[in-house]
Amino acid sequence: MTRWLHVFSTFAIGGPQVRAAQILELAGSSVEHLLIAMDGRTECLARCAKGTRITVVPAPPKAGFWANAKAFAALLRETKPDLLLTYNWGAIEAVLGARLARFANVVHHEDGFGPEEASGLFPRRTWLRRILLRRPRVIVVPSQNLERIATKVWWLPPGRVHYLPNGVDLERFRPAPAKTRDPLVVGCVGAFRGEKNQAMLLRAFAMCQQRERARLVLVGDGPDLAACQALANELGIAASCEFRGATADTAPHYQDFDVFAMSSRTEQMPLVLLEAMASGLPVAAPAVGDIEQMVCDRNRPFIVPFVQADALAVSLDALLADAELRLEIGAANRARCAELFERKTCYERFLRQYTG
Repeated sequence: MTRWLHVFSTFAIGGPQVRAAQILELAGSSVEHLLIAMDGRTECLARCAKGTRITVVPAPPKAGFWANAKAFAALLRETKPDLLLTYNWGAIEAVLGARLARFANVVHHEDGFGPEEASGLFPRRTWLRRILLRRPRVIVVPSQNLERIATKVWWLPPGRVHYLPNGVDLERFRPAPAKTRDPLVVGCVGAFRGEKNQAMLLRAFAMCQQRERARLVLVGDGPDLAACQALANELGIAASCEFRGATADTAPHYQDFDVFAMSSRTEQMPLVLLEAMASGLPVAAPAVGDIEQMVCDRNRPFIVPFVQADALAVSLDALLADAELRLEIGAANRARCAELFERKTCYERFLRQYTG
């Protein structure tokens, strides 16, 4: 039996956590997983397949950077995993702990940045990444933008940085049967957090000239939900907005949409975008992270260069006004997922890095 120790800042539902759950399923029952969520949240365990061997290990008490690193070093000596997998800045103390414990088999994942670094990276974090991330055997990034940051900004050896794109389940996420919908639906899926910036999407929808023939559906919850509901009232669009809350299965929601929209301040390779593309939807979004490279060529004019409500409104109007264009782009987006982002193919690449 092989034992892997995973350290997350949180195992609440989010892109890196959902991806990890799918990779753990592919790893099979021969791997035992020890899982630490630094904030104690483990909702994404519900996304893990039955039969996956997972034991949740309590996080070390919060006692400062060095004390936590020493606690991780002690934990590594005690549990003796075959592999340590760390995820994002919130697990950086575990990376240092591995160094203190002289534990070499470390794979570190970097998936992006929170709202606090949306407009620029913190110098202290950059310096610590430059020092500590030179030790893991492999650094995994899901976007070409992060690959550039890792090698050019964090000065990590290119041979250790591996760009491994996220994948999507093409059977679960499929286009809806053809039907005429009135009104049309602009949809968004994502947690209501600062970096997701749904307030900007609400402002863009309020500016749409096509708004009278459409409604906006937002799926998810989070700390900014109440503020966004209040903003919809303030903008006079509450009657055209539906807040569906959190859901265990997002796939049926995409089938209710005609256009998928995002307004994030920061992203790298968002899973929700892949899910929308696999569901045969055209996309309107800002050009953050790899979003412009992810979508098909025909969709790229509707990826706006700046996170601005008026520019996003123009893209929404163009897509809402042309049914043939929506179908053409949606089909091409799904074909692009089948070519480049099929889940099993993508996640087997992760497993090869873990076991290499």
